Amino acid sequence: MELKPTGIPGLDEILGGGIPRPSTVLLAGNPGSGRTTLGLQSLCHAASEGEKVLYVCPTSKSEKAVRDSLEGYEFYNDSLNIRTYSISSVERDPLTMLVDLGNAVAGMKPDRVMIDPVTPIGFGFPEAERRRFMYSLNSAMGEWNAIVYLTGTMTTSEVCRSVISDIADGVIYLSQNIGKAYNDRRLKIVKFNSAGYLEGEHSFEISGSGMKLYPRLEHVVTESYGNAERTGFGIWQIDGFLGGGLFRRSSTLIEGNTGTGKTLFGLQFIVHGAMNGEPGIISSFEETPQELRQYAANAGLDLKGLEEKGLVSILYTPPSGINACKHALQLKQMIEGTGAGRILLDDISGFDDVFDDNTKKREHILNLIRLFKNSDVTSMFISNDRTAGRDTLTPSAPISPIVDNLLLLRHLENGGEIVKSFYILKSHGTDHEKRLIQYEVTGEGIRISGFRKED
Repeated sequence: MELKPTGIPGLDEILGGGIPRPSTVLLAGNPGSGRTTLGLQSLCHAASEGEKVLYVCPTSKSEKAVRDSLEGYEFYNDSLNIRTYSISSVERDPLTMLVDLGNAVAGMKPDRVMIDPVTPIGFGFPEAERRRFMYSLNSAMGEWNAIVYLTGTMTTSEVCRSVISDIADGVIYLSQNIGKAYNDRRLKIVKFNSAGYLEGEHSFEISGSGMKLYPRLEHVVTESYGNAERTGFGIWQIDGFLGGGLFRRSSTLIEGNTGTGKTLFGLQFIVHGAMNGEPGIISSFEETPQELRQYAANAGLDLKGLEEKGLVSILYTPPSGINACKHALQLKQMIEGTGAGRILLDDISGFDDVFDDNTKKREHILNLIRLFKNSDVTSMFISNDRTAGRDTLTPSAPISPIVDNLLLLRHLENGGEIVKSFYILKSHGTDHEKRLIQYEVTGEGIRISGFRKED
């Protein structure tokens, strides 16, 4: 069977290349989840590529009214053939519709057909008779030699019980969770008659231009991550405490209380790489790009100048607007577009509003780490420890066990004064410094206390 593109950004990647022709695909979901948009966008894309497409619409509206409502979509193609049927008639007498539709398909020979929705057809029949009708419809569709989309308003349990799921070659389930800031829309492949599709839930958005999907980030290991090459902060004492710096492709977590300078450690890491010709990316969930530039300037770091040279790129995403799959795709595209060798995520608590529990958050960040390692990128994550009164040597971030390096920043009292200190709790493959290290945040950046250059 030939795989045909859907024309929907991200969907072909999820499906493993496209939709086989011929095949029948059920697009199911709750009201407003985007089933019709998905099907129509695919039909109109196919029409723009020269395919014959037919939109079958059981409705109370006229064909003109249906066409007028579709013209609001940017992807609409007026070569779309539309055939309407009275919804009250198809509920009571679906056989008449089946005969008429069969004649229409025989005359047109469309490459793609969409019946939207299919669930009301034969609704007035007893269940046994309705099942027999659906098998007759399936037999007819098998002779069309086309890609057929069927849409239906169904819950997940109804999908499992429906005869339509039995006759369909593929079942795609769409859902939405209506939130305060935005609707969280998800797509899931329940079954598909082609190998290689991506399992799990995938995010998507709907706008005036149609639907766009963001495939779920997979935990894929493509090569060995071992690398003896060192990189670092560019602060000779810190790199020395780490045995000569961070290993390239490694992942580092910097966790600390508010005001300990966590972001400055991250900016120092990015700026040092950029100044040595290694492009960097900053993904910020709290500080805006302008705030980051000002903070860096106050510490003597020319972040703005490095941006202007194309050596640093900033992706700002407010916590209320984070879509984890979309964010991961943006980072992947930025890495590919800039050739970045370093990346900073500040602060990963921004994911707290996205994931229900720490397990899902940890899994997502682990997949990000694998993406960065596979892309030959050294990564750094910032996490704010909001838990007061905890053991100073115990990190709170759920990803602390999965990173290669862990620096814990703390405010400590010393002789009536508050001092900034950090511990290197771990650094894989390195005999790192075990002592408490005091530092200061100055107008010239981070300065390690009590050390001279000759030390």
